[in-house]
Amino acid sequence: MRRVLLHLGLHKTGTTAAQSFLYDNRELIWPHFSLALPYRTRKSDLSQAAISHSIYGTVGTLSEFGARLRAFFDTLDFATRRGLIVSEENFAGLRPSRNIEQGYAATPELAACLVDAVRHRFAGQEVQITIYLSLRQHGSWLRSLWAHDLQRMRQVLDYETFRLRMDHLPSLQHTVDQIRDRLPTVTVTTGWLEDLQLQRFGTGTPFAEFLNLPRDKARLLVPPSKVNTRLPEDVLQELLDLNRSRLDEAALIAQKTATIERAKKALIGTT
Repeated sequence: MRRVLLHLGLHKTGTTAAQSFLYDNRELIWPHFSLALPYRTRKSDLSQAAISHSIYGTVGTLSEFGARLRAFFDTLDFATRRGLIVSEENFAGLRPSRNIEQGYAATPELAACLVDAVRHRFAGQEVQITIYLSLRQHGSWLRSLWAHDLQRMRQVLDYETFRLRMDHLPSLQHTVDQIRDRLPTVTVTTGWLEDLQLQRFGTGTPFAEFLNLPRDKARLLVPPSKVNTRLPEDVLQELLDLNRSRLDEAALIAQKTATIERAKKALIGTT
């Protein structure tokens, strides 16, 4: 039986560390599962196809996503028994802070399309599909989205204004419930960032459990080497001030990059 795990994020719920865990342990994982991580899904424009559908929501954009998925899966080596692990938060759609009107409204449809592509690839074979979504408490999630946008975009809203603009969106749990309703024959599981951070493998823990490796191999698994750093409040305020300045884009990016790097070095020095 083929075992398949589809991790659809959600954004800012520890996905970087989860993907780092999978990549860092890829040699142990490979004999059992083929991996589809962002460095492959984004290079093949798969994530962009999912994002496009979350914005436009047409029959054509969904068809394009499905066609690209089927072509991508055909390039993977599944040997005779190898399963599949996918981890790509953009398969849930565009980050809600950049898609405020829609949020994750398209995620159930994207998930269904992904499941259809997996079943198409393994047509005639027994396959067990699990969808996994990582979650985070609402207030912490919103603040992480805001902090992310301060770093990556010219976000000029203070946190309180940003929160008020985003507060109409349904909870992350609501998105999970919609996926379960859309795919009643698929197992849908969740893990909370706040709980997973206390585990040895952090947000990689659900994957370590899913792998179900023999004990001698499981002992060789390593924690994720890459984890996003939470920047201090004074640094976030500095980034906000820079975004509100009259700096041109090139100068803004340079100053923000220097500010972030300086803050990360200071954080390393205090640990």
